[in-house]
Amino acid sequence: MEFSKLQELVYEAGIVGAGGAGFPTHKKFSKDVKQIVVNAAECEPLMMTDHHILAHHFKAIVETLFVLKESLGAEEVLIGIKGKNIDLLDKNVLKEIEGTEVKVVEIPDVYPAGDELVLIYETTGKIVPEGALPITVGVMVINAETVYNIHNKLVRDENITNKYVLVGGDVQNDIIVRAPIGMRIIDFLTECGYKDLEGKAIIDGGPMMGKLVDPKTDVITKTTKGILVFPETHTVIQRKRAPKSITLKRAAAACCGCHMCTDMCPRYLLGYNIHIDKTLRAASHSEVQDARAFTETTMCSGCGVCTVVACQQMLDPQKISLAVKAELSKQGFRRKDNIAPQKVREEREGRLVPSSVLIDKLGIRRFVKQMVTRKEIEFKPKTVYIPFSQHIGKPATAIVSVGDIVKKGEPIARTDLSTLGTTIHSSIDGKVKEITDRFVVIER
Repeated sequence: MEFSKLQELVYEAGIVGAGGAGFPTHKKFSKDVKQIVVNAAECEPLMMTDHHILAHHFKAIVETLFVLKESLGAEEVLIGIKGKNIDLLDKNVLKEIEGTEVKVVEIPDVYPAGDELVLIYETTGKIVPEGALPITVGVMVINAETVYNIHNKLVRDENITNKYVLVGGDVQNDIIVRAPIGMRIIDFLTECGYKDLEGKAIIDGGPMMGKLVDPKTDVITKTTKGILVFPETHTVIQRKRAPKSITLKRAAAACCGCHMCTDMCPRYLLGYNIHIDKTLRAASHSEVQDARAFTETTMCSGCGVCTVVACQQMLDPQKISLAVKAELSKQGFRRKDNIAPQKVREEREGRLVPSSVLIDKLGIRRFVKQMVTRKEIEFKPKTVYIPFSQHIGKPATAIVSVGDIVKKGEPIARTDLSTLGTTIHSSIDGKVKEITDRFVVIER
C-alpha cells in the first residue's frame, strides 16, 4: 500500500498507541524507518490484554506487519515478547514466518521490558539518544493491539469505537471485553458483573504506572488497557493517593542519600544521565543550585522501580520526579545538553528487576491469575462521554453540533492531518446531547 494512503487511513480511523501512551500512530510513520519493533511485552503486573490479542489474532497481526513493512520500506520487523509468552503464538503462523523479515525476539521477563527505550535496546541493541525519538536510530515502536487496530481498518474499514479492556485485580476472575469508548467506568464495571465496589478503588492501567480514577465520572478511552480493582487499604492505592506535599516532607526527613533509586533506574542503566537521588534531595530540601537535578527528570519514564523496588526507606521518588518533569513540560522546557549513550552501564544485567520480584514487592501475588477469559458482552450504554483528548498532542475539535444524529463509527471531532492529533468517532448510534470543553456527550 502506498505510504500516504496508509497514513491517511490510520489517521481517519483515529488509531493511536493502544499501549497507554496514545501517540497518534500516523505520525510515527516515516520513510526513515528501518526496523519496526512490536511491543508485545505486557510488562505491567496483572495486565493480559496483549496476551489475549496475540493468542487470538496473531495471524492478522503478522499479515498487517508485512503491509507496514512494505509501505514504510522497513528492512525488518521484530516482535518483542517475553519467552514465557511465546507459547501464546500460533505455531503454524510462526512456521510461516521462518526465514522472513518478520521475526519474534525473546525479551527477558523483567520490568519495565515494555518501556520504549528498554524494548528498543532488548530487540535491536540500539540506544536512542537522550531527548530523541526512536526514528533517530531508524526504529518505530508500535503496540500489538495498535497493529490489530490497523488490520481492522484495512480489512473491515473499522474506526476506533471500542477498546479491548481487562478487568482484574481484587476480583474472582479476570476477563477481557470490548467496551465502547466514552462509557463511564461505573457503568462498564456494572455490566461486567462487578457491582459491589464498596471499599474498593479503581486504577486505569497497571499497578505501577496506572492512574486512580473516579468510576462515576471517568470513562473508557482509546488508551485504557485495563481496569484494576483494589481494596482501598492496599499499599498500591495508599501510595497513589498520598499528597505530593507529604511525599516531599517524608523525603526530606528520611532520605539517607543511598542513591539506590538512581542505581536501579532502568534508564540510568541504559546509560542515560538521570540521577533520581539528586532530584529527590533537591526537591525535598528546596535546593536549587544544581539545575541538572531537575532537568534530568525529562528522561524519567515514570516506571516506579525507584519507589517500589529500590528505596529502602519507602519513599516515593517516582512521584517527585514525575511532578518535576510535568512542571518543566508545562513551562515548555527542552533540555539542550542531551547525550547519546554509546553503551549500557556494566552493572545493568545484575540490576534488572524480575517480574516475580516486582509482584511480591507490590504485595499483589494473591491477585495474579493464570489466565484471562474473553467475555462477550453487548454493551448498550445510554450515554457516552467521548473525550477530545485521548492521545498525545492537540485535543480534537468537535465537527458536530448539539442535536445532530450520529452513527457508530462516524467522525465527531478531529485535528488537522498535519497536526499531532487524530480523529475521534462516535461509539454508539445516537444524538449529540451536549458539547463541553472536554467531551462530546452522545445519548442513545
